[in-house]
Amino acid sequence: MSDKIKIAYNWIGPRGPIPNTEVPNILNFASVTEQVSTSSHRFWADNIWPLIFCNNDAFDLSPANYLNDKDVFIYPFTLAWRVPFFNYFYTNSGLFEYAHLPGHVLHQVRNCKGYILIDISAEAWIEPSHLNFMHSYFRANQVPMHKVIYLTGCMNAEQLYENWLSLQGITDPDQKMKLISFPISQDSLAIYFNVYKPKVPEYDTEKVPEKLFLSWNRRFRDHRIAIALSLEYLNLVDRSYVSMGKVDPENEYVDVKSTYNSHLTCDYFNVGDPCIDRFISKLPLVLDGETDTNKMCQDFEDVNRPYYQNSLVSIVTETNFNAREVTLTEKSFKPSKEKHPFIIVGAPGTIQALRDMGFRTFNELWDENYDNIPEPRQRMAAIVNVLKYIGSWNNEQIIDFRRKVKPILDHNYETLKIRYSTVIANKVKQYIRNRYPEQ
Repeated sequence: MSDKIKIAYNWIGPRGPIPNTEVPNILNFASVTEQVSTSSHRFWADNIWPLIFCNNDAFDLSPANYLNDKDVFIYPFTLAWRVPFFNYFYTNSGLFEYAHLPGHVLHQVRNCKGYILIDISAEAWIEPSHLNFMHSYFRANQVPMHKVIYLTGCMNAEQLYENWLSLQGITDPDQKMKLISFPISQDSLAIYFNVYKPKVPEYDTEKVPEKLFLSWNRRFRDHRIAIALSLEYLNLVDRSYVSMGKVDPENEYVDVKSTYNSHLTCDYFNVGDPCIDRFISKLPLVLDGETDTNKMCQDFEDVNRPYYQNSLVSIVTETNFNAREVTLTEKSFKPSKEKHPFIIVGAPGTIQALRDMGFRTFNELWDENYDNIPEPRQRMAAIVNVLKYIGSWNNEQIIDFRRKVKPILDHNYETLKIRYSTVIANKVKQYIRNRYPEQ
């Protein structure tokens, strides 16, 4: 009996495992064969093993058919975030059925020392409806809930899950999943340092950049529109790098006016039709013209570095703003990659989530208390007041700011190099070892 926790897959090729999430086809097999490329985003080698577990001595890769009743193992599923979440958890036609989960693996999860790992860390998926479906599905399959480890991209997942459990009256630890927050985008950028060996970005403390803010925007969201219109109202758009299309790139019938939510701004700023029309007349605002989503998310070749070096502060408009779920996507980490100060327009607790990961933020230099404001309008107003404050700086104040902020930027750059997947692997290990200390 091995003293390691086994990460079990049905199919393993020369380049790694095939995901357990579906029955493999010829393209799956080709994707894990040496010197073969499928040129497809649909078929890939599994990333749970190489991303999280392969460099940790507590874990070992194992074929699923070699498992026995004494083995401590994890059977992982990677969920695709573009597949409707509920499709995975319909009774009698969900994940186990679609993937043809081996019967002996299900038996060992139910009765022995096996665990199911669900990874959808690219997104949050932690709303009550998601939790209802997951619990119902695993109960229907007689899987003890404590045997389910759920990796989610939601940074406050444990708090939201505990709130849901309380409403359900669930107090028995054996009836609770293990939730672990995994900001997978940070790990992808950390790999960038090892693979690409990038040139360290320069930060000239004596330089006044030509532009004030840098704000990347692709998909339309009401908080992104609100920030853009607030910059227009403050006469800061022309002083900044702002990207925004005339229509949503994923829906040509959605434009600024149809997305604009006056509820976020009307009580505090006179963002009326003249301001909106003035901003719309400037669209589309194009910076790099890139349309490949992967390149936009990663920028591993540092194509956009000049925009960071020629602007003062990034405005990061995260995925969530009105929601309770805190998400940290690549948007929140790219300023640290470029040694750039940032303001995050996100759900309450987003800045604290970064601090919890070891990053430093900028509360010494402007008011970050907006991170604690639950009401969206008031939080938006507090953020725009920070933009207004920075927009009032003269050249002397800008130089003073750049001198003070440099140690924070250097710290964040080094912190970004640390792969957060090592933290995740240790959390999983500790959770299982607490159940089986003798092993």
